[in-house]
Amino acid sequence: MTDPSFFHAIFKRLQGVAAAHGAHQNADNDPNAGQFYGGFTLRRADSQFGIFGGLSSAAPTWGFVQGNKSLRDNDTTPADNPLWAMLNASLQTKDMMNPPVSVPVPPDNQVWPSMPFPSAGETVATEYPEWIAVNPQGGLTVIDALKTWIANGKLNDVPKSAPIDSATLDGLAKPKFPLKNSDNGPILFVASFKGDDGRRADDNALPNPPAVPFPPQFWNSSQIFITDTTGAFPANLTHLAPHANYYVMAVIGNSSTTFAGSMSFSGQTLLVQGDALAFNSFMGPNVPLYSLGELNAASTNPSYEQFYLPIWSYDVVGFRFDVDDVFTRLVTEVAKLPPAMIFNELPEKWVRDGHPCVKIRIMAGEAVNNYTPWGAVPDIKNSTPPKDRHIAQRNLAHFDPLQMKMKKAMWKNFIVAQAGAGVNGLSLQHALPLKDFQVYLAIPRLPYDRYIANGGAMRGFELLREAASFEEGGKPFPGETVFLRQTNPIAEIRIADHTKDEYFGMALGLEGDPARLKGVRNTDISMAHAGADHHVGGGFTVRLGGAQ
Repeated sequence: MTDPSFFHAIFKRLQGVAAAHGAHQNADNDPNAGQFYGGFTLRRADSQFGIFGGLSSAAPTWGFVQGNKSLRDNDTTPADNPLWAMLNASLQTKDMMNPPVSVPVPPDNQVWPSMPFPSAGETVATEYPEWIAVNPQGGLTVIDALKTWIANGKLNDVPKSAPIDSATLDGLAKPKFPLKNSDNGPILFVASFKGDDGRRADDNALPNPPAVPFPPQFWNSSQIFITDTTGAFPANLTHLAPHANYYVMAVIGNSSTTFAGSMSFSGQTLLVQGDALAFNSFMGPNVPLYSLGELNAASTNPSYEQFYLPIWSYDVVGFRFDVDDVFTRLVTEVAKLPPAMIFNELPEKWVRDGHPCVKIRIMAGEAVNNYTPWGAVPDIKNSTPPKDRHIAQRNLAHFDPLQMKMKKAMWKNFIVAQAGAGVNGLSLQHALPLKDFQVYLAIPRLPYDRYIANGGAMRGFELLREAASFEEGGKPFPGETVFLRQTNPIAEIRIADHTKDEYFGMALGLEGDPARLKGVRNTDISMAHAGADHHVGGGFTVRLGGAQ
């Protein structure tokens, strides 16, 4: 990975600089507006009249040619691509008065507007300090990153798949938070479902939202997705392939009447962080993901800066997911757990047989307001999406139905963490017929004896003898293990407070004939994790098949 991300590192900076001056922000359906300087828009990266499109009908008004494209097809010479040429021209004259209004671009000398668009009697340095800031002398510059990106083939990594593409985001109802009269400033959130507007129960807005405004399996509906490095969803992604590189993309929103981001009128730096976790029901060993917003593609900075987020709008942030790197770092964290707490399983095998999940958090970007009852900065271990709009999580793994055989269970490892003080609850939720499918839980003997047999409880499960139940499939775990089989659609486990053992492992097992899935409308198997107050703070879903 020698290139920075075009969308996250290059485009977002260009957009922010333009937005700081109210320029190039009109939508495609308003091409003749005054903000379309030169007939060009930066409102969306895939705009019809933007970087990958052509100049709008407003172009002739400025003396330029409608339809001309800022990136020339199959041309990897930066100087031949109008986007680089017109941006570079402004930097060549940053200490001079009256930089050029138009730029001839070889090889045919197409005439393009200089960007940022100059004003008579002004220098670029004084009129556009933001542009100079993203092109510092002696440092990494956006113009050099753009040059490298063009020379290396112009990989377009703009989000392309619904629901993270711009057409879907622009088609959603505007997220409008019911502010109180004296309040202003950005109201930011990570979307836990499509069309999320940031409202949470008891958030002190007017009017108060209904008692249950939130999806019950929010870890499944959250707008967090794995894409390939082109910004598209990989087909039938059932596992993260070794040596592969992916993006983690998440939808964030601003539901206020105030712009957000350091290059907006609010002036507040909007920072987002992503973390990968060992697959879990609430929380697990975790490591930060690296921001896609860095001009240095090798950067390990975990903070993604969103330079500009309009009022009542959505956008997409992103993080690198280098499979080998993330797995190696997660294995290091899992290796810190007592072996008896994870079936005496090798940490490498534990992480591989589980599945990394993701939490995305907005860490900065708001002024103090009345709508943050859980604090302005979300705590990865304690903040929960139903109560805190600044955090969302994606806990979704897959079973392959083609691998299912009778009397040979498939297993998915997961971590159980203490959610608040007191007894916690795990609730199994699915629509599979128990006469055709066997659903199991496996628990290491040590935590079972400590926290379920003593101080806990269970219903809807029966204890099994390991040899009798799994002799045809072989022993699934190396350590001493307690096996439970679901016997009732309502199946719950109560776990005593295990604060002194922060994490312990469990596994979800399934066996059955895949032919029996015909007629089952929903084959998802979910586990909900509730605290002592019965509030569901997390969970996961195992899906039969490969769709996201």
